[in-house]
Parts: sequence; C-alpha cells; structure tokens
Amino acid sequence: MISKAKRTSPLHKCLSLLAVLLAFSFVLPLSANSIGPVQTDAEKLAKGEVVVGLKTVGSTKYVTGTILLDHSPEQVWPVMVNPFEFQGKISPRMKTVEVMLDKQDESILKVTLDMGLFMPNFSYTVDSRYQRNEGRIEFKRLGGTLKDFSGSWEMKPADHGNKTELTYSMFVDPGFFVPQWIMREGVKVELPTTLTLLRKRLGNVYDKQDALEPRTILAARGPISASKPATSSGGVSVWQ
Repeated sequence: MISKAKRTSPLHKCLSLLAVLLAFSFVLPLSANSIGPVQTDAEKLAKGEVVVGLKTVGSTKYVTGTILLDHSPEQVWPVMVNPFEFQGKISPRMKTVEVMLDKQDESILKVTLDMGLFMPNFSYTVDSRYQRNEGRIEFKRLGGTLKDFSGSWEMKPADHGNKTELTYSMFVDPGFFVPQWIMREGVKVELPTTLTLLRKRLGNVYDKQDALEPRTILAARGPISASKPATSSGGVSVWQ
C-alpha cells in the first residue's frame, strides 16, 4: 500500500516548482524585442532599459541584469543593501525579514516570501558579504526551500560618478529536477523587475524626498547625499 506521503510527493514537488517560478517571475513577462536596428548595450542602458545576459563562473551559469541608475553609487548603496527597503517596496512579495547576523561586512538574513492565495510561504536563509569600497555584494544560500541560490550585486560609477551602472547576477537550483533553462527564464523576468523597482525607489527617496526606511543593517549605514536638500517634513536622512 502506497503511503500518503508518497502519494502526495509529486503534488508537493509541483507546488514547490510553481512557487519557485512565481518567486522569480512575479510580474509581467518581458516584451518581445521590437523589430528595428540592433542597439548596443550602452544604447539600451541610456534609454532606461534593463540589459539581460548570461555569465559562466566555473560550471555555473548566472543570469545577469544591468541597469543605469540616475544616482551616484554613494546614494544607491544604502538603499540597495538595506533588506527592509526591499520588503514591500522593491520586492512586493517579501513578507518578513529576520536579521540573524549583522556586521559591517556580512549579514545573515532569513527571508519569507508571500506566494499568495493557495500557495505556501517560500523561505530561505541567505549569507551576504559586502565590499563597500568595491561596490559589490556576494550572496549565497545557507538554508531554506531552495537547494542552491547565489549571486551578486556590482556597482560601477558612470557619467563621472553622477550615475551608477548596476549589475545583478543570480543562479537558482530548486533541489529537484527542473531544466535549468526554465529556471533561467524565470530569473530573466525577476532581475529586470527588481532593478526597475529599485530605480523607482531611488527616485522616490532622492527626487521626491520620501524618507528612507528607518530599519536597516550595519552594512547599509554611512553618509549619503541627496540630490536636493531634505524638507522639514521628511525626506532623505543621513545614517550615523
């Protein structure tokens, strides 16, 4: 007689796969490339597009997304590094963030994603290492739903330091058989979505004078500058 656990195992795997795909493709798919002259990556970035690609490190293929942000690396860093800026803003499905380790050059976070109606929550624990002088973050999975989850954020100054070219790289292995090309297609949707929402959040903070999220981690702290003075009613602050 087949046990209940064995009977439901395929269903659980299907639900888990659906959760993974939703977690990394929770907004509309990318539009098809329009017919016209071939544009360089620099031209696409200048127009505000997100350039998606692949890079191979050893035997691992990472999906990459690159965007040009209208703010300096010094302004981007405290927003990009703070997980509480992502919660409900840059990553709408991020339900909770628990800080398990908080150091200037490292953090360990337990993150829970709300997958919506009829779907179980999706959680993982991630270890991030911060290299502020190089404008780089490297992260990897420590535990949770996924078997493997790793990547990086890398900033490069642009327009004489007035803008930032930001690249977000990610690799995901759900822990059961799913063709990697399917996973990469899901990630190819998630990266531009995240980068676009990060750009929107930066605009709200520095151009519209929305207040920064008061909760943060040590790696995100440090002096930042606004594109215009903060108003008395709120706006950009300086971490101390």
